[in-house]
Amino acid sequence: MRAPVTIAIVVGDDCWGGLALLAREAFAIAGTLHARNADVQAAQLLRAPLVALEMAPVRSFTGPPLQPEATLAQLPAPDAVIVPPYYFPLAARQPIAPALRAWLLQAHAAGAMLVGMAGGMRILAETGLLDGREVTGNLSDQRIFAQHYPAVRFSPDVPLVIDGSIISAGSVNPCLDACSYLVGHFHGDAVAHKLSRYTNPASQPSAGRLAIRNAGFKQHGDQRIRQAQEYIERCFKQELTVEGAAQRTAMSVRNFSRRFQHAVGMPPHLYIARCRAEYAKELLARPGLSLLQVALQSGFRTEAMLRRSFSQLFATTPAAYRAAAAARRD
Repeated sequence: MRAPVTIAIVVGDDCWGGLALLAREAFAIAGTLHARNADVQAAQLLRAPLVALEMAPVRSFTGPPLQPEATLAQLPAPDAVIVPPYYFPLAARQPIAPALRAWLLQAHAAGAMLVGMAGGMRILAETGLLDGREVTGNLSDQRIFAQHYPAVRFSPDVPLVIDGSIISAGSVNPCLDACSYLVGHFHGDAVAHKLSRYTNPASQPSAGRLAIRNAGFKQHGDQRIRQAQEYIERCFKQELTVEGAAQRTAMSVRNFSRRFQHAVGMPPHLYIARCRAEYAKELLARPGLSLLQVALQSGFRTEAMLRRSFSQLFATTPAAYRAAAAARRD
């Protein structure tokens, strides 16, 4: 049997203990759902120890102590690292311990994925690893990033950003989406889907799930095209056109379409349709919505456009997908 993946959760004084423990419990839930076994140890897919500079208990933001299970030195090569939110009330740069900075740089260089949750992005920003990347975080940190980390593209209006091996989440639900992404990365989409269904009600389709499903289409080096993808993912429910997306990147439609096809592997009009159809999947799993309502809420102008795009992309019909989703619920 494959050894569990190790995801280190970095804790320290004034961290949000609730979210640190929520992430760990989400990974435990993923294992039990996959194994259909409530024995957490027997079903473990991802090991998520709390780690700190020292083994002494750390004081969480509201006071309850958290007991680290390992020091940074004892865990030199995790598969992923989560930095939970920390309480930083002052609009000033927050230096981090040199040993923590060195460990984060070493872990990333060794291939670890780094996940920052809300205020935890300020810790990751101190490493320099966020320079040139887009990240999300607390809206209240916008001025701090502009002043102290100008090389970082800070987008607090986006709930979840997956930029290669750096993942950032802006609030509680996106933090759970980030956990689902890690589960899917290490153990496959089916396991991640079970966790997403458990942690996010079907009545509330999560914008983070779309970012997760499209992450594989962003593993290229064209930054302007990646920005266009993120714009499409935010605006697909509106009257969005290829011309409008091209204008956002200051490119002609012809040049934009050529570069988009080369980087993503599909033309931009199909990427727009894919975002809409993926969102439609979420709505189809909800009882009570007609196909026309699903189409309109997903950005399609007509039910026929929904059916055509759905069949082209997923080789099935919306009605058949809805029936299968209902069977899974039963």
